[in-house]
Amino acid sequence: MKYLKNCDCIEDLKKKYREMSLKYHPDINGDADALEIMQAINHEYDILFDELKNVFRNKKGEIYIDKKPVSETPEEFRNIINELIILNEIEIELIGRWIWVSGNTKPHRDTLKKLNFKWCPKKGAWCWHRKEDGVVSHGKKSLNEIREKYGVTKYTDNKSKEIEEKAS
Repeated sequence: MKYLKNCDCIEDLKKKYREMSLKYHPDINGDADALEIMQAINHEYDILFDELKNVFRNKKGEIYIDKKPVSETPEEFRNIINELIILNEIEIELIGRWIWVSGNTKPHRDTLKKLNFKWCPKKGAWCWHRKEDGVVSHGKKSLNEIREKYGVTKYTDNKSKEIEEKAS
């Protein structure tokens, strides 16, 4: 793998894909070879997704294999990220296997709905997750408690910064 190296679990892969998309996506990067590079990244993502779709990291940082079936496809996450990275004034957070979007989301409400994001009024943010990652607490935990439990990578203004490592 040339672009998506050192991915031990699906969360690592998704974080790395997001970072590479911000760097090489043709709508963001004006380089002549950006499209070709992005196609290579997408190909690597598809291969690694099949290998890692059931491999996760727990809150202690340990890798484990989940036996639950995964209905997500590699294209689904790629399409969501490619739609989100071109939106302005939003903050994207990868928390565990969920995607959270906050900031100035009102102008992007229709896009978020089209991408199957749901508005969570108690958290003041939009969320996306697969059905198999269903809701357990039904809004009882704050977004900060969720961030603390699973760790978070936050993206603001098309830049990535690691906010918290996985709890150990």
